[in-house]
Amino acid sequence: MIFNNPIFSQWYTDTVDIYRVVCTTGSNLNRQERKKINSAPIPCRIYNAEKKGPNMAGHAAREQSSEKMACDLAVDIQAGDELKIIRGGNLGFGNKEERYFAGTPVDYYDPVGGVLTGLQHKEVGLFKDNIIGR
Repeated sequence: MIFNNPIFSQWYTDTVDIYRVVCTTGSNLNRQERKKINSAPIPCRIYNAEKKGPNMAGHAAREQSSEKMACDLAVDIQAGDELKIIRGGNLGFGNKEERYFAGTPVDYYDPVGGVLTGLQHKEVGLFKDNIIGR
């Protein structure tokens, strides 16, 4: 974990599972499937939440929000990946997962190679656009 500084050791309070669309071939047919690419939940942190109230459109209500997620630099994440995040998941809470889509990740490096502060991380913009169901 990059936050090896004891002050920030509990920074990653949430967990994320990453799903990516991959091409598969079977029975001489090419198709695209969404597959989970991580084997265990990845520690992360959601912050800078911009939650909006529900929006009535047509016959259904929708909720939209844009937020940011921080995670380790080594995490394999790409723009367009579907993310299922459990808030407090890294602290042992079994909350309901929230579904987001990833924007383009940006890497932030410590100016001295991560040896002083241990604050280097990857930042990902998140977008949530869900129809509210029962």
